[in-house]
Amino acid sequence: MKMTDLSDDQKQILQPTTGYNDEPLLPLEEACESLLNMVPRLQAHVRMAKENFKHPVDGLTQDESAAIHLYTMQWDSGNEEVDESLYAHLNRTLKEVDRLKLRPWFRYFKLLFTALSKIPPISRQIVC
Repeated sequence: MKMTDLSDDQKQILQPTTGYNDEPLLPLEEACESLLNMVPRLQAHVRMAKENFKHPVDGLTQDESAAIHLYTMQWDSGNEEVDESLYAHLNRTLKEVDRLKLRPWFRYFKLLFTALSKIPPISRQIVC
């Protein structure tokens, strides 16, 4: 999350998110079922993400690679004022004080974080 996304009234300490680790590891389509009514055109983007990762690398499954890709995808909402991408919806929800609003994301979290944990670390020197 970019710091510029936070207004002064949003700079508060929120409770940590817990419980998603107890969720079953599901295919991407099932992991996103509870989000379909919250994220417009999610089903189409899930299909697109899976299509783009038929042959994943780094020991990830197709669903794991697609879950990461889905989070990074920018999609046109037709409204320049509101970003309807999955990551934008998730970031808005993460800022909510009511942590129960994160519950529908738990199955997706399980798949996403499982995928991210499988990516091997790399060491690179960055020159600015």
